Amino acid sequence: MRRVLGNGALLILSLLVGYFVIQLGFFRLLLPSMRLTVRPHLPELADVLVQTSKSQYVPRDYIALLGDSYAEGTGDWLLDIRGNEAQPFHSAHVIYELTGRDVVSFGRGGAGSAEAIVLRPTRILESSRCISFPRIGIPNRIVIYFYEGNDLKDNLAFARKVEAAQGRVDTAAVDAYLKSNYGVFSSWRCQSYLGDTIGRMVKFAYQWRSARYHEDFPPHPVGPVGPGTNPIEIAGQVVGIPLALQGPPLELSDAEIALGGMVLDRSLAWLRNRFAALLITVVYVPSPLSVYRLNGPVLYSAGQRHEPGGETASDAAVNSNSTRICKLVRQAALRHGAHLLDARPELRALAEKTLIHGPRDWGHFNEAGYRALGRMVTHHLADGSGAADCD
Repeated sequence: MRRVLGNGALLILSLLVGYFVIQLGFFRLLLPSMRLTVRPHLPELADVLVQTSKSQYVPRDYIALLGDSYAEGTGDWLLDIRGNEAQPFHSAHVIYELTGRDVVSFGRGGAGSAEAIVLRPTRILESSRCISFPRIGIPNRIVIYFYEGNDLKDNLAFARKVEAAQGRVDTAAVDAYLKSNYGVFSSWRCQSYLGDTIGRMVKFAYQWRSARYHEDFPPHPVGPVGPGTNPIEIAGQVVGIPLALQGPPLELSDAEIALGGMVLDRSLAWLRNRFAALLITVVYVPSPLSVYRLNGPVLYSAGQRHEPGGETASDAAVNSNSTRICKLVRQAALRHGAHLLDARPELRALAEKTLIHGPRDWGHFNEAGYRALGRMVTHHLADGSGAADCD
């Protein structure tokens, strides 16, 4: 029995040591030499290290983009290059090209304010304390993309988590939840990254990019105005987008908008406390319906995907709700010493001339949209320019 136990203990120890050595070799030696055409859902810090909007493996003196899929770079530009993430495909690359400074995205699709502003930075920065990874410093500048289309709804989902855990949802409860759940890093995660990477790669190989990724986004080009289309004016011509589009969340009540805004406010409070001396900018990213010159009632999508059908909304309701939410975000940003960059005026001016979304993914910018966003952020970083009053 002693021999069996001894052999078993030796086997377990050997497996643990082997796992540790392989993990160290993969992240320290192999990953820096790989030029990945796709980032198959790598763990948080590994994903940052292999991004191509920086000059070297470990970012230096860098700008961090926080947010959801707009910060991650989802959209037609990525689809046009067939998911080859070794090439430029979103605003991080534009900012890097224009400034020469390292730019990395902490963004993740579907992230609300709590995950984008608290959870992701915590995991990414604290992971660099693990021996498997090189040490990265804190960013030199933080830019947060707040997307009006669904960030408030994502914040409401987070508020439900807080209520389930704390029995209430107010500022104190949100602060406590952020501190104890999203703003902490467990040391055990340091030993889980290799297994996590293997699991993500298997999932990626099974269900993602290549053919299926493109089949999920068939083109929906603009055409004549008719039933089931969204009438917009481009270059003096009225055309129809054959889909219901996302707008500022018209379905939310006043109380829900206020609660979603409170989650943003407390997330910014955590970020300011964590990075007291850093310059922070919140970029208000409008939804598609808030950008184009609308020509009559529009088809509004309350869901995450853009599909035929949808609810009817007036252009006045869309614009009014967009301005209302922008002012809510502005108040939260200013309250915590952050700048606000309202992207709507410049994007609207561009959208009068050309499409900045679609024609496959109408929920995100195409190359024209991401290049405009990147230029706008670059100019703001240089001289503080850009709309800041939400009017």
